[in-house]
Amino acid sequence: MFRKIIVLLLLCPLFTWAKDYQVRIHVKNLPADSQPILLRIYNGNLFILDSIPAVNQEEITFRIPENTRPGMLRTILGMSAYSPMMPSQPIALNFIFNRENIEINTDYQDPQNAAEIVTSEENKLYFGFMKSDLLFFKKLGLLEQVVQNYPEQDEFYQKALTHYLKVQNEREKFIDKTCKINTKTLASRIIKNQKMPVLPGKLTPEERDSLINQQFLSEVNFNDTTLLYTNIYTDKVFRFIQMHMKPTATPRENEANCIRAIDQLVPVLDINPTIQQHILQFLIEGFESMKMEEVLAHISSNYLQQCGSNSDIIKQRLEGYRKMAVGQKVPDFTSNKTQGEPFNLYNHISPYTLILFWHTGCEHCQILMNNLPGLSRAGLFSDHQLQIIGVSIDENKEEWEKFSENYQLDWINTHVEGSFGSQIASDYNLFATPTMFLIDAEHNIIAKPLTLEELKNNIMELK
Repeated sequence: MFRKIIVLLLLCPLFTWAKDYQVRIHVKNLPADSQPILLRIYNGNLFILDSIPAVNQEEITFRIPENTRPGMLRTILGMSAYSPMMPSQPIALNFIFNRENIEINTDYQDPQNAAEIVTSEENKLYFGFMKSDLLFFKKLGLLEQVVQNYPEQDEFYQKALTHYLKVQNEREKFIDKTCKINTKTLASRIIKNQKMPVLPGKLTPEERDSLINQQFLSEVNFNDTTLLYTNIYTDKVFRFIQMHMKPTATPRENEANCIRAIDQLVPVLDINPTIQQHILQFLIEGFESMKMEEVLAHISSNYLQQCGSNSDIIKQRLEGYRKMAVGQKVPDFTSNKTQGEPFNLYNHISPYTLILFWHTGCEHCQILMNNLPGLSRAGLFSDHQLQIIGVSIDENKEEWEKFSENYQLDWINTHVEGSFGSQIASDYNLFATPTMFLIDAEHNIIAKPLTLEELKNNIMELK
């Protein structure tokens, strides 16, 4: 966030003296209280270009500084209505900027699909392709149902299969022709990277997924730094990672799936080290938000140098994940029990130990803590000679003491000062609670369970 604010501050002086380009958007059904904002896209992040547009009824006029790099822009027109089933989402319109004035007509109810380009050759090309692609995917989806499920012996199946392949090949030819005619446009470079593997007819789901995974990255040109100013690379990489993750897999299984995806992706990015660095940073931020520490440790162990010489903070975080990965030895620490008596980890001897970092204001911590006494009564911990060490990182020590008075668990209950800013938080690379480390008698990490179910399975696997 701090880095983004600096970028915005650096951009602000440009607004006062540079010659501007103009973006005019006529928005049907625009709410009277709408506060539109214009953003630019860079490597998965959004930066403000104009937050004070001229709004006249249903017409919005944004201004873009003359020295703005070509790329993809996004205007946020408002927020969708909140519902329990679908949280509020931005109502947005993405379009291309390549140093030309732009005029667009659209509808607030569906701005992306309703957009009609009045002025802008780049966007006429881009939106024309997107509309044709919408029809293509509709046709392809219907044809796929036939070639996947229709009896192969029937004459109609052969006709459907021929048409299925024809539709895919026609799209490939259309993209090639469009890009050849419009070689100097940014739109053509974006469109060229929308190619897909051509799929044969009847494939099992496993064969289909395997073929797409094998060929997906080969359709992307990872050697065009201008495309960092669009959503092309980040969308493609996100989709590639998502293809490897399975809804029915456990968190650990999906971490292993993501690691396999990264090992396929990173060598492809060797063609351009700058793009490689940026995409790795994009992935790191994503995996951190998903708390996939094993994936981050893998990146640190294998691809740390590719993260770039100007990414010291990222490298430091990655090094922390590597040091706290399964198989590593946890750092020693001293914390205080409820009566003020110091407790030292390395002086504690037990065949197995669960170190639990938590705090009283954490909802997920409360759910976990409420279940631990039941597991203890069932003998799960004693049967496996496991001792629990709880480490509260509450900023308010009194809150920890108050909770501890009525909490019934046979454990070593301790507290450290400083919360996430403490030395122990730094040493253990803590960014969230609850965080658990299952260690052996030599203080080596055996597992880092994320859920109660994972914790039970990890304990059951102990010898």
